[in-house]
Amino acid sequence: MRAEQERRRSSRYQLNVQVDVVDQASRDLLGVLVDIHLEGFLMMGELSFRPDRLYRVALIPHTPADHQLDAIPMGIDCLWTRGMGQQDRVWAGCQIIDLAGHAAEQLVELIEGFAIDHPGSDTSRTYY
Repeated sequence: MRAEQERRRSSRYQLNVQVDVVDQASRDLLGVLVDIHLEGFLMMGELSFRPDRLYRVALIPHTPADHQLDAIPMGIDCLWTRGMGQQDRVWAGCQIIDLAGHAAEQLVELIEGFAIDHPGSDTSRTYY
């Protein structure tokens, strides 16, 4: 329980760009990012997205041409899902469990560059 409370204290950031969550193997769209921090994220996902499963995904940011970012590959553990009131959509809480060095740098760049109310981000523009 203490670890859960510590995770909840992590600053979460909403981004001013759309970020798709895509399955690395099939390239299927699994959902769209809602908020993120360096240890995990909340997404709106498809009903087929299940808790207690591991996924290999890539975050695909839809950034403007003057600030292009590559796909950010990672392994995640879907901790929970909750219905959204729409039959085919769920909220999903995911923990990042595998993030290579370069991907970690890209994740920091995504948050610093596009987080709403993050020091150093350009919040004067919205890209989605």
